[in-house]
This record gives sequence, structure tokens and C-alpha cells, in this order.
Amino acid sequence: MKSRSGYVFQDKKGNWFARVTYTDRNGKRKNIQRKVENKSKGDELLKKLVNSIDNDKGASIETEKLTFTDLAEHYKKHYLKEAQYVNGRKVSGLRSIVQVRGYVNVLSEYFSKQKLRTITYEDLLSFRNARLQTSTHQSEQRSIATVNREMAYLRRLLNIAERNGWINRNPFKCGDSLIHIADERKRERTLTREEEDKLLAQCIGKRKHLRPIIIAGLDTGCRMGELLKLRFKDINFEENLITIQAFNTKTMRERQISLTIRLKQELEGLYAANPNPDSLVFGITREVRHGFKSACKDAGIDGATFYALRHTAATRLVSLHIPLAEVGKVLGHTTPNTTYRYYLNPNLETVRRASAALDSFNAEPQQTQETVSAATELVN
Repeated sequence: MKSRSGYVFQDKKGNWFARVTYTDRNGKRKNIQRKVENKSKGDELLKKLVNSIDNDKGASIETEKLTFTDLAEHYKKHYLKEAQYVNGRKVSGLRSIVQVRGYVNVLSEYFSKQKLRTITYEDLLSFRNARLQTSTHQSEQRSIATVNREMAYLRRLLNIAERNGWINRNPFKCGDSLIHIADERKRERTLTREEEDKLLAQCIGKRKHLRPIIIAGLDTGCRMGELLKLRFKDINFEENLITIQAFNTKTMRERQISLTIRLKQELEGLYAANPNPDSLVFGITREVRHGFKSACKDAGIDGATFYALRHTAATRLVSLHIPLAEVGKVLGHTTPNTTYRYYLNPNLETVRRASAALDSFNAEPQQTQETVSAATELVN
């Protein structure tokens, strides 16, 4: 039996079709029928179909039917898996599987049954604009950072499609960049001592569980995820040290942080209530963003997220003249530029110190200022 055959025909209604029968890679007989304008167009299409079948046994023809939903299911099956570690290093899977699944579900809902090969650069642009115009579940403006993460995973999925030959080219490559990191709002908010006191004052009653983790954030500069995964066996109370395990960090590098007096007291209290080395220190399995936001609102603190605690810790260390390299080590940064970018920003305290210094200079006698100017000219 021939592996393929084809012909062009006209039905009773006068419509022209190109039809081809072939045996696929799995040995199954399949039929492809496409509507065409006329017999001439049918002959052209039939020739293309036959050539495609000869080249890859119909693989490219079969992929024409693949939709974005098919791609999403493929990603969930082969890539959306819990992280696997060997000797403390991640070798496969994802650490933030729940968050990534959320991104994929958003993409699947929007593109749904759209065929992969029909997705264009303009479709990507439309998706981005639609997400920016769609409010969050809290009826708030969706951040550019969130949309950027969704776009990044959309690009990731389409790269997989391109690599498997399901699309000829990732549409992300067909125009200007659609992911604008520079447009994201910089997380530069810090807490003053007064705001810190007000915030901790709200951590009573149903919010008392927030007090230890807030103090930990302020006194260690750890990320929320690092603190939530911390276990009592990671704390050495005798040496006053916390070990942040490599597989719990963003950079996959282990680091140690010294305990402050008040943090040690908080952690000892938690350990006394649950003296199990394998237990989570803060006993929280989900993020604390909602509770933190509520406490900030009642404390009259605007624009602060849990990340502000990390930023506050870094800013305080810099103001205490701790070398930037050491600040970066405490925070778990791998490059100095990260520390510079996030923690050498001019905050309110900085600009006030600058104006105070200029006021002091302006108040000096004219003769002293002339001496300073002359010295400056000599240096230059």
C-alpha cells in the first residue's frame, strides 16, 4: 500500500477541495482535506501537502492543529514540577511552582484554543495591554512587574513550541521588546523607626504571629521566602547564627546571618513553644502579604510591602557605615551592582542630610568659603 495519495475534487455545491491520505509516523492512516478557491489552487496546495508528508511523514501538518491549550498542557506535564535537589543544588523543576501555574493558567485562559501558528506579535501586544488594563482581585491596578512576569513565561512557552517545531518562529522575535523591566516601579520604600514601632504595635491578637517574622525581616534583611522556609535546625542559638540553606535562596547560595538580641529572644520564644528541630520557625505555610498589608493600613503606613523590611535592613546597615560588600553578603547578593542599585537610593533622610550640610556650609564665614574654593581649584 502506498504511504500517501491525493487528489483535487469538487463537491455537489461547487466547492473545491484538496485531499490527501497518508500513513503517519505511528503507522496510522490519516486524511487531510482543505477547501480551496479553485482547481488550480487545489493542485498547488496538494503539491505542498505531499511534499510536507514526504519530508516528515505529516508531522508539520499535524502540528498545524496544535492550540495554545495543547502547549500549556505540554508545559505542565514536562516542566511544571516541584524542584529536585542534589547536594543542595536544584537540578530540575521549579521552586515557585504555584506562582508559575498561576501564570500559565492566565495565559491559557486568554489564548485558549487559538492555534499556535496563528499567534502573532500583535496578539502578544494585545495580551500585554489587556493585562495592564485588568485590575487585580483586590480591584487594584495590576503592576507592570506582574505583567512582565506573565510575558516572560509566555515567551518561555513559545520558545518550547519553536524548539519542538510546532511554530516556525517565536513571535516575540518579530518586533520590539515587550518586556520592559525599566518601567517597573522600584521597590525603594523603607520604614522609619517611628513606623516600625507603629507596625509592631499592630502585631497583637490575631496578628501576633507577624511580630517575629517582621523583626526577622528588619534584622536580617532576608526575603520572605527565605524566612518562611527557615527551620529551627538552621538556627544555632549558642553561636547566634542563622544558616540560610542554598536551596531556599534566590541565588542558590548558602549564607549565614548573625542574630540580634531582640530577634534571638523572639526565636527562643518560638522554639520553647515548639522544640522540634525540623519544624518551620514561624509556623507559616503561606505568604503573609495580606496580614502585613492589613497591619500597615491600621498603623497608618502607606506604600510598604514586606520587601520594605529587607530594604530597610540594608539602608540601616549602609547608614551605619557597614561596607557595601558586607551588606551585599548579608543580603545574599552575588554582584555589587545589585546592592548599589537597590540600596544607594536617595531617600528622605539622605536629602535632608544633604540640605543640612549645605546649610552648615552657607552659614560659615565668607573667608572660610573662599579658602575651600581655593583648595578645590588646587585639587582640580
